[in-house]
Amino acid sequence: MHSDYIKLASALLTSFVLTYMFIPSIIKVANIKHLFDTPGERKSHHGVIPTLGGVAIFGGFMIAFCLFASFDLRTHEMKFILAALCFTFMLGAKDDIVELVASKKFIGQIFAACIIVILGEVRITSLYGLFGISYINEFVSIMLSVVTIIFIINAFNIIDGINLLAGSISILMSVAFGVWFYYYGFFDYAILAAAMSGAVFAFLKYNYTPAKIFMGDSGSLSIGLLAAVLAIQFIEKNEMVLHNGSSDGVEIIAAPAMAIAILIIPLFDTLRAFTLRILNKKSPFLADRNHIHHRLIDLGFSHITATYILIAVNLLFIVVVYFLQSWGNLYLMLFELGLAMMLTFLLFSFKVKKKMNSRKTEPSMQFSLEMDAR
Repeated sequence: MHSDYIKLASALLTSFVLTYMFIPSIIKVANIKHLFDTPGERKSHHGVIPTLGGVAIFGGFMIAFCLFASFDLRTHEMKFILAALCFTFMLGAKDDIVELVASKKFIGQIFAACIIVILGEVRITSLYGLFGISYINEFVSIMLSVVTIIFIINAFNIIDGINLLAGSISILMSVAFGVWFYYYGFFDYAILAAAMSGAVFAFLKYNYTPAKIFMGDSGSLSIGLLAAVLAIQFIEKNEMVLHNGSSDGVEIIAAPAMAIAILIIPLFDTLRAFTLRILNKKSPFLADRNHIHHRLIDLGFSHITATYILIAVNLLFIVVVYFLQSWGNLYLMLFELGLAMMLTFLLFSFKVKKKMNSRKTEPSMQFSLEMDAR
């Protein structure tokens, strides 16, 4: 047990130190090679900002994880997860350097998701009695899992819209899942979460307003993929824990609802954005400024304050869902959706006096839009 603590701490510290060391060199190379996110009418930052922070995050995470993960027979799927992660990282890196059309990115995400779901067999197989269904057949399991992974990948890509937000949400998510994995003995997944936390935490130092670098698609897509894997494995491993009667102490009887609570900010904002775009007969992948974090900025909050507000809301959902588990997954999911819609309605009920003069009055407020907006 003592050695496990040391490995977890070592993975976190190693990824932090390496990422922290990598970023200044990446910023320097980006300046030399002119690899920037340039200002535009859908963006509010004034200067050009490097978008290759994901390269440092990926490098720090990958080295730390490979050093301290056990790669035992219980996690045979890990090689497929890493293969999909490498592909997703390259997909995002190419988009950061030479912008890809949305369709090519989408096809690439499907390919990465299929590696994990079909080859790695990382799938959602249990619905915990939701709609009266416990276990689902293989075809439905594969389709549901692929769609889930793609949705979560794009969710993290979308919330990468203001400084600190995507990184802070990813740390909260990895800590929440990582603690559970460690508590119940799924060590490699705990190491994965720790390594990701350390790498992203180092990145936040350089993403703090005024940002010196953005994570770019190479970062947001990679983090989204790992978030999807952790969420699916949390749901599946928790089912195994409950079935074996080995739950002790922190028992999660509504894992799907809890996974949604942990990822509520990116999931709901993406669902809301896609729905509004489709209702307006536009592509769901069309970039805009109609996101929750953009609304907070338009109301006059700084990037840091907006991030703190959203993190606090995310924590509120986690705590509330944990104490209301006896409601069951269906009622909890409806409650989560209703609460999220109510809070969003309140947020958008406040009128913005001016369409943000921040470009003139707050030059330190810098952020990039998701996907094709870069």
